[in-house]
Amino acid sequence: MFRVAKGILYDHDECKDVVSEVFAKVFEEGIILLPETEEGYLIRAVRNRCLNIIAHKDIRERTSKLLLNDAETILSEHDDTLLDRLMLIIEHLEPPIRRQILRLRHVQGLPFQRIADDLGVSRVTVYHHLSEAINIIKRQLNQARQ
Repeated sequence: MFRVAKGILYDHDECKDVVSEVFAKVFEEGIILLPETEEGYLIRAVRNRCLNIIAHKDIRERTSKLLLNDAETILSEHDDTLLDRLMLIIEHLEPPIRRQILRLRHVQGLPFQRIADDLGVSRVTVYHHLSEAINIIKRQLNQARQ
């Protein structure tokens, strides 16, 4: 199981965490593993967990890059003023759920599904609001630059 995780993630500590999480899930949920299928189940569970980690990292990194690529250039020039501007833009995002989704995702680091469950909306709605928030922030920061 560790070798499968290592082949996907290439991070020793993260691989140990994935294997531990899979076993914890099996025990917490009382999953009964049959002798002839246990190995296949555990390997698939590790692989799926690794792929989920990669997908979440990819989404988080892309979103952060969208926000920060433009913001880094701007913030290096006028750090305090533009940081205040960024905070003001976030505070005025409408509808309020958009502001809330942005905070849950980037401040608390929650996954899309957890945000969707907590707010009682679909994952697509979470993605849509997050995407719109980023577009608004980028547009207003670019206007501030000019």
